Amino acid sequence: MYFKINDLVRIKEQEYNRIAKDVIWKENVFRILSLNESTAKLSDIENDIPLNSLEPIPIDGVADASIYYEPAIAADIIFHGEPIPVRQKNTSYYVDGFDTVHVDNHTLKDEFLAMNFKYVHEVQRWLHESGSRDELRVNQTLKV
Repeated sequence: MYFKINDLVRIKEQEYNRIAKDVIWKENVFRILSLNESTAKLSDIENDIPLNSLEPIPIDGVADASIYYEPAIAADIIFHGEPIPVRQKNTSYYVDGFDTVHVDNHTLKDEFLAMNFKYVHEVQRWLHESGSRDELRVNQTLKV
């Protein structure tokens, strides 16, 4: 599998079980921070992980359930003396978040569904190639 820096990936079960005690989050979802020929540096993991231990995250509502979409929102114009608006962070499933972004006479979700993606990193690259930033984030939960 060919991955790039910033792709969201997961660690194969056998390797993940081996390092699980050192991972602070419940979710097996990580961002690639750097790559070399045989290993990758992942977000929130101290040691490099062998590339052959990484796998793509399937778009199935289970493996990717902790991923949400956080598009940049234009700043409000606030005049002197007006209260500063407070926005709630929306951490709902990213595919549902695409339904809130309108493009011409359709939504980003309509475009997403037409593309028939299998993996999350494909969606990240599509967003980037279509002129958007990679605004997929992981709703992480600390292990207790």
